[in-house]
Amino acid sequence: AARADGIFLEGWGWRSNAQQIRLREQNCGNVYSAQPSTCTPPTAIPGTSRHEYGLAVDFHVGGVALRSGTSEFQWLVQNARDYGFFNLPSEAWHWSDTGG
Repeated sequence: AARADGIFLEGWGWRSNAQQIRLREQNCGNVYSAQPSTCTPPTAIPGTSRHEYGLAVDFHVGGVALRSGTSEFQWLVQNARDYGFFNLPSEAWHWSDTGG
């Protein structure tokens, strides 16, 4: 539907627990004790990420994380709910079944 409207989104959804651990090492330093909000970018503790359950997508445009204010973001704001996706307000790129 996005493509039909001239919106070209890329996405990364499911990731394994091992991938989540690697992301935490990369983004947080401490895998289990750092709060997700202290990581750059924010990164869920392994076992708690919606990505590990196949229930979240991080959207990208041209290989760059989606930013608010773009036409692609606005398209998602207007249409994503129709597909069961809700945005995590602190992360423009992160959309899931709960918004978390």
